[in-house]
Amino acid sequence: MKFRRILAGISAVVMSISALSFSAVSNVTAYTADNVFDDLNQTQITEAMGPGWNLGNQLEASSNGVPSETAWGNPEITQQTFQMVKNAGFKNVRIPISYLSKIGAAPSYTIDATWLSRIRTVVKMALSEGLYVIINMHGDGYTTVSGSWLLCNASSDQQAAIKEKYAAVWEQIAQSLNDCDEHLIFESMNEEFDGTYTAPNRTYYNNINDYNQIFVDTVRKTGGNNAKRWLLIPGWNTDIEYTTGNYGFVMPTDKNRDDTIPSDEKRIMISVHYYNPWDFCGDGSWNKTTWGTDSEKQVLQDLFTKCYSSFVIKGYPVVVGEYGAVNKYNESSRITFVSEVCKAARSRGMIPVIWDNNGNNSGADAFGLFERWSYQVTQQGIINAIMSAFSGNPEPAPDIMTKDNALAVIYSTKNATELASGTADASMAGAVKVRCIFDCASDVSFNKYTYLNLSSTIAGTSSQASVRGKSYDTGVTNLTAVLNLTNTINQGDSYSISAYTVSWANASDYVFLIRSLEFLDSNENVIKTIDKSNK
Repeated sequence: MKFRRILAGISAVVMSISALSFSAVSNVTAYTADNVFDDLNQTQITEAMGPGWNLGNQLEASSNGVPSETAWGNPEITQQTFQMVKNAGFKNVRIPISYLSKIGAAPSYTIDATWLSRIRTVVKMALSEGLYVIINMHGDGYTTVSGSWLLCNASSDQQAAIKEKYAAVWEQIAQSLNDCDEHLIFESMNEEFDGTYTAPNRTYYNNINDYNQIFVDTVRKTGGNNAKRWLLIPGWNTDIEYTTGNYGFVMPTDKNRDDTIPSDEKRIMISVHYYNPWDFCGDGSWNKTTWGTDSEKQVLQDLFTKCYSSFVIKGYPVVVGEYGAVNKYNESSRITFVSEVCKAARSRGMIPVIWDNNGNNSGADAFGLFERWSYQVTQQGIINAIMSAFSGNPEPAPDIMTKDNALAVIYSTKNATELASGTADASMAGAVKVRCIFDCASDVSFNKYTYLNLSSTIAGTSSQASVRGKSYDTGVTNLTAVLNLTNTINQGDSYSISAYTVSWANASDYVFLIRSLEFLDSNENVIKTIDKSNK
């Protein structure tokens, strides 16, 4: 979550009573490692983790650079905290953690033993409830936090020390929790960027890529269960567009993982966040209190489909590590929002983890679903919507076109690629138009500078058409271009249809995938379809 604090809405008297009432149960359930690590593949880990919840504004809270779980007005974490979350139906918890001044000086960068012990205790509280647990390095990379140091925009001569420190800290974290089984996932960092919301600076993005690589290498080299567990990494500011598009994200190699893991299986997850649009999700000004138009739902679907096509279908689960909408006494729209997020995530094999900072008033930062002093649910309607989205069968996954099942692949060249040719049969007779259905590559912006040219030759007569983009979105699917034929097709006519695009600098591979060609009669009816299966 963006660096924000909450103001406790409960009086000091109530907080002290709660602390007295529940302090005795803070360690009631001991976690016992059974030394059995279940090797879960992508499908299994995604299903097992289900819907999740963030223990926000606790172990990442700090004051003047000093982390403290009560620094931002929340009570001490207890066993009952996780019992509450489990009983509500959540299957995983994300525990944000800051280290800051708890890290000692170079060269050892030793983490304060008491802080590391507390982290271990809290993690094992959650594990003992059968919950999956994600822990990260949260506030150390915020440009707005006192004592932050994991700064991708720090000068080049500072990066060597930053990376050395980062490796040392993660080595200690990984070693301290190596006995935990597959229920524990490490997340390298949180919302790492330079503090500006424009397109990523490539140099700074390269530093983030370096951090992710150091994280993977460091954790794996500690051996044991850490050589096998799933690891979670973000791109620039956990932004979907800046992670899926051609802005600089590089998948780290995982060459030090346990050699018993099948070569075709991954053990890396991708972290993204979803607070879109911010004026509904996070802005407390009350300017936007509703959500759920067709266009808003489409934005959600499109962005999640980019995650699906860029990572999930390639074996990398995507964790929506934070999402949510603040309380503006607009429960209906908030329910619609979380329901659509969860349904879209589930259908695409993604894992949604709702943000909760124990803010139980209204307006900015009011993300609370529970009241942590009394262990009571405060937003049952929101919780019900999440659980409902995970009941029954998921919605169908998007129809994603790949190079292998495309009718044709269009690369960044002026050379035409033949889409179809032959002699027109009876089913094509009467066609006056050809409609081309195609996808734009996930790293290409489909805008006015990106266009697909179509050409046809029917019985010796040529036709031309060109379609340009209208958007800066990447990975747009099911686009259409219509080619009006000069002459109507007759049975027995020879035909040839081709396509090309001019050079597109940002394309790492192809620019367009052609799904199919549809031949239309004068009434716009489809009379013939050509795709990969019948080319």
